[in-house]
Amino acid sequence: MSTLELENAGGSCVPAVGSAALHNRAGIPGIQTNVGQPLERFFMRSENFGELSPIGRPGGQGRVYRPSHVPTAFAGASLVVKLYRRPPPAGAVHAFVGMIAWSQSLAPDQRARLAHVAAWPLAILTAGRTPVGIVMHDVSGRFEVPFVMPSGRREQVLLSLEHLLGGDQYLQLRRLDVRLDTTTRTQVAADISRALAFLHRHGIVASDIAPNNLLVAFTADHPSVCFIDCDSMVFHGRQALAAVETGDWQMPAGFSEPPRTRAADAYKLGLVILRLYARCHDARLAAPHTRHLPAELRDLVARALGPAAANRPPAGEWQRALRELLVRGGLNERYPGPAPAPIRARPVVASERRHEASPPQPTPAPAVRASRSSSPPRTTQQPVRLAWLVIAVVLLALILSRLVAAATPPQGDGGFGPGASGTGAGNGSYQYYYEPQGPGSAIP
Repeated sequence: MSTLELENAGGSCVPAVGSAALHNRAGIPGIQTNVGQPLERFFMRSENFGELSPIGRPGGQGRVYRPSHVPTAFAGASLVVKLYRRPPPAGAVHAFVGMIAWSQSLAPDQRARLAHVAAWPLAILTAGRTPVGIVMHDVSGRFEVPFVMPSGRREQVLLSLEHLLGGDQYLQLRRLDVRLDTTTRTQVAADISRALAFLHRHGIVASDIAPNNLLVAFTADHPSVCFIDCDSMVFHGRQALAAVETGDWQMPAGFSEPPRTRAADAYKLGLVILRLYARCHDARLAAPHTRHLPAELRDLVARALGPAAANRPPAGEWQRALRELLVRGGLNERYPGPAPAPIRARPVVASERRHEASPPQPTPAPAVRASRSSSPPRTTQQPVRLAWLVIAVVLLALILSRLVAAATPPQGDGGFGPGASGTGAGNGSYQYYYEPQGPGSAIP
């Protein structure tokens, strides 16, 4: 199908009759669809969702919106829609239909597990005869937390992997009751491995594994994660939209390896785990951070980051190793992580340095009155002459300043600083606004 032809039928957009690939049971490779299943279940008109309110920041391919109305087909569900900057290519509709049909064919427990680990497409959003986006479950209620910014301003933030790659006290500084110690980081790594293993078992490649694409929630039992941007995942060899790899998280250029394979996912999983333990956003080599890595994981990290794709440990092997670490315990004592960076002292100015370097001088004894016949010593004459010289210079400066002031015509008061009268603009208000780093979801 060279172009995507959609026809309006019963308030929904469906593929044209000529689109046999979407109609017959074997039309979508690897997907068994019910021949009597209405194709309207795959397509939803954008006007059926009412007014769309943008949430978060725009991403590389589009933006997420919260609808004011939920169609009857999704009654009771909390949904968001993602609108693309430009219509997706014609082949994308085949990949999306395959992803949606597969998720609907899963057993209830597996479908619930998929919704737990990935923001999977639920329907294709159309405007007229053109696909413009996808419908997804709204996961913000599970991952949104209140952050206290450095300015004191409170803001709702989607907690992501990006927020976990700094020091152990970072979340506590944001007023969250979570200490990112080695045990907590191991729990997060274990759940990431568990989620990725689920996707791999079903023939899904995450492709763009990066801090902004992995949301993290801390519950009473253990952390849980969710992959977003599933529209760029590779499902059974098909990819709806090309992934835009995140900087510092892409495959090394020297590997000459595409990012659309499970071996590439295995490399990036090793990168995630290394950076979690190293408390570092850009670590690539294990050597500088070996002392912070549990000894049981060092061989796995070395294999994961190596150029031999077939030798990289799969997500399931990581899951088992991390689970055994948690059962053994004692991680915080054995691997406390890097020491917090020392607080830099205020720099000492030159005058203070001279004052501190010179030892305190003893108080001079009262001078003994000299006899009339004795002349004052040289050490007494020099300070007196210096004092007279200083007085003369000060008097001369005062006289010159008066002369200059008398010769200058009077001026209007122009003020000083922001908000002063005159030609200068400004209202005297200076405000620092925190702006988090990275594309997509938001990680301070």
